[in-house]
Amino acid sequence: MKIKDILIQILLILWQLPQCLVGLVMLPFLGKLRLVRYENYCWIFEGEKMSGGISLGCFIFLSKYSAKKETTILHELGHVKQSHILGWLYLILGLCSLLNAIFNFTDCYYDYWCESWANKLGGVEKIGKGYGCSIKIKEDN
Repeated sequence: MKIKDILIQILLILWQLPQCLVGLVMLPFLGKLRLVRYENYCWIFEGEKMSGGISLGCFIFLSKYSAKKETTILHELGHVKQSHILGWLYLILGLCSLLNAIFNFTDCYYDYWCESWANKLGGVEKIGKGYGCSIKIKEDN
């Protein structure tokens, strides 16, 4: 890692401090972790007790199933970019995303505003309608 990258990482951690701290607090509850990769100043982990995926500042935590899906990783990296943009305010967006995951505000999870924005930033797009919708990598990427 170059000095420039280390400085950027430190600044991003400070800019995203609340969500990075929440990610650190979650660590003991995720079981055994495996580093999937490091991308966009973010550590992507597969957690043995994780279901789905969650982005918290400089961390992404994925289930074993989700860690194998490039579209899910790209979607979560879209959330990371949202965190880079919003800084401390990302927790408000993250709460909206979490509530959508719990209560299904729309027929398709990816139709909800914060999820469609993450898709756009992550380079994926929604396919299908209603409960059968999913995401795919955009053709122009």
